[in-house]
Amino acid sequence: MASSSGTVLFLGGNGHCAARLTPARSHAPFRLIDIPYPGFESRPRAASWEAFLEVIAPKPPMLGEQEGTAIVYATGVGGLLALCLRARGEWLDLPLVMQGPVLWGLERRLMPRLMRLAPTQSLLRPMFANPLFQRRFVRKYFTHPPSPETQRAFFDGYARCAALPDLFRWLTPALLRELEAQLAAHPERLANIRVWWGGQDGVVSLQELRWTEKALHTTFPLRVFPDWGHYPMMDDSAGWAAAVAKELVADA
Repeated sequence: MASSSGTVLFLGGNGHCAARLTPARSHAPFRLIDIPYPGFESRPRAASWEAFLEVIAPKPPMLGEQEGTAIVYATGVGGLLALCLRARGEWLDLPLVMQGPVLWGLERRLMPRLMRLAPTQSLLRPMFANPLFQRRFVRKYFTHPPSPETQRAFFDGYARCAALPDLFRWLTPALLRELEAQLAAHPERLANIRVWWGGQDGVVSLQELRWTEKALHTTFPLRVFPDWGHYPMMDDSAGWAAAVAKELVADA
């Protein structure tokens, strides 16, 4: 579909690959710009957390060439990356939608805590490559089975993500404390953020948001989509594109 209703800068989650957005692109009446992360999709890894942020922080040059509204849409761990950019004073002029974000639950939920251990990290990519695990994952976390091509690309994203151990090493309770201090000093950097959640999201629960709001001493506007899971851009690509298009119109 031709781009006519603004621009969406997309910050994906762990193991993200461009194929996750392929089903939605044909339905999107807006320009969808996928922000490339170092170490994802076989790209070179960043040498440090600061180097990682320096790569993703610049706004895409084509953004200024587009007509209409622009927003940032961040899902999964992309939500935390978006907050890190805002804490640095980046992208403050763009409204931020965080959908099913991974935030302050990083220090409370069991899996992120286990994944900070090197032996566990070494198991992650082989696990996602296991056909039995893949079938169970799809049944549990997708509301509609993706096409075979999309499913292969989804799990291949993890296989090609050399940065998985880096993110688990960098995204720690210490980073959360830094963010709390930075955002307490600049509370205006939390303005114009809203949160979307899938009512069927089995990856991240709404408790994640409650922990985050308590830590940051704020409340974010929340919209729950009862039929969505964690991957609406794949499960219901037309519905997801329509919801994002309405958000762009609301911000115009």
